[in-house]
Amino acid sequence: MNKITEFKFIPTTETSTPFAGAADKCRFDEIGYIEDEYFQTGTANVYDEDAEHNVFPIYENAPYTTRVIIRRPADVSKFSGNVVLEILNSSANIDIDRMWVNSWPYLTRNGDIFVGISSKGHVVDSLKGFDPKRYEAINWDNPMPEREVPEEVKTGRMRYLPQYELGLFWDMLLDLAKLLRSDSEMNPIREYGKIWLYLTGWSQSTSYVNRIVRCFAKRENACLFDGYYNGGGSAGLAPLSNSQPFRLGAGEPQSSINGAPQPFIAVNTESENRGSYWYGDFDEPDFKFRTWQIAGSSHDSKYNLVDYYGEKDLKMLESLGIYNAFYGVDGEALDSPYEPVFSAAWKALYLWVRNGIPAPHAPKIEVSTSFTPSQAIGIVYADNRTDAFGNCLGGIRIPYVVYPTARISSSCTYKDGRINGAFGKVNPFSAEFLQELYGSLEHYSELVNQEYNRLVAQGFLLEEDREANLGHTIECARKRGLK
Repeated sequence: MNKITEFKFIPTTETSTPFAGAADKCRFDEIGYIEDEYFQTGTANVYDEDAEHNVFPIYENAPYTTRVIIRRPADVSKFSGNVVLEILNSSANIDIDRMWVNSWPYLTRNGDIFVGISSKGHVVDSLKGFDPKRYEAINWDNPMPEREVPEEVKTGRMRYLPQYELGLFWDMLLDLAKLLRSDSEMNPIREYGKIWLYLTGWSQSTSYVNRIVRCFAKRENACLFDGYYNGGGSAGLAPLSNSQPFRLGAGEPQSSINGAPQPFIAVNTESENRGSYWYGDFDEPDFKFRTWQIAGSSHDSKYNLVDYYGEKDLKMLESLGIYNAFYGVDGEALDSPYEPVFSAAWKALYLWVRNGIPAPHAPKIEVSTSFTPSQAIGIVYADNRTDAFGNCLGGIRIPYVVYPTARISSSCTYKDGRINGAFGKVNPFSAEFLQELYGSLEHYSELVNQEYNRLVAQGFLLEEDREANLGHTIECARKRGLK
């Protein structure tokens, strides 16, 4: 039963625009895409679970209104059939569409529809701070304010806001998936025809994807999702409601599963490479899973945390108390152009789902037997084995990493000595050393092009991304003194 009562279009005007919209940044007018915002209104249950992770309602039919953003081809005939549903990340108490940020050139080039849904009431204050009038109707009110909440939740790693109930999300998401698959007049993409629906999330949102796979997908009479894609996350399960703590750190019991009856791909950076979180690849009929790990990468990068947003958005975020910047003192912001690997994973997932061609197996990052997370901020990272340059061994190795022009680290150090394991750094090689290594910029260009050919053949990069990826890689070499 679908409990959505209204799916309301919220127009974009000169004075009222969606929070963190993509239309201008991604040149929608040029590429033939449109961006619309909707408010989804309905009722949702709040759930608890037994020891076997079977869920049951503890409160039924709480009213809500949440936000949905949809980006799609303006020309229906150019639709690929793929609909990407992203659980927007809420770690900074704003809606973050990181899977879109990492892959939008491919998604739009391919003719996919992107749908983003807010994942937690924590974003309500920032939305209303951004535009009080536009987002006045958004409502994640806690229907059980009298419920006793463990101290572990109140003092946990995620900000506790008792006025909002995160447990409303599960029915919000499941009902949205049902709506997108239906011929209901409320369905905003019904004119596009048959769809394949993929659930995705970044970082904290991967724990939501895991929760759907483990606890909710089997409860539905029909398959709601054709495939799953986690980025920059772990195997942990998100809490079902405000009364459960987040347990996503290293060493915590991990009770999720790495796989599903439908194809499931997880792409991680060095920052999330924690060894025990990802046990390996599986090709069982009811248990399909791939893990790709990208060398020379970090959870946040110069592109996906800073460059993508641009000056206007960065100032807007600052007005909300969000400061996207690199604060490391012992290097430059990590500029490894690893985002196209995320695009290659989308293509691999689509082929697996629609054509039955399993995604390629990728080499894993090589790790030492122990690591020390005590000083880490945010993401806890493993001690990766390194080569003579100090760069990690193993994993998917893009040309920037195979032929480095800098020492690449998945962490950086703050002024007070603390380690940030979520935003990496680079320490460029000297011009003299680059000349010794590669001889000339022309020879360097030949080397990285050959390496790109290899990765395209293996399925870890796409030919369409060659110009942008190698252009950045070669430009870094030039700026660092290679002639």
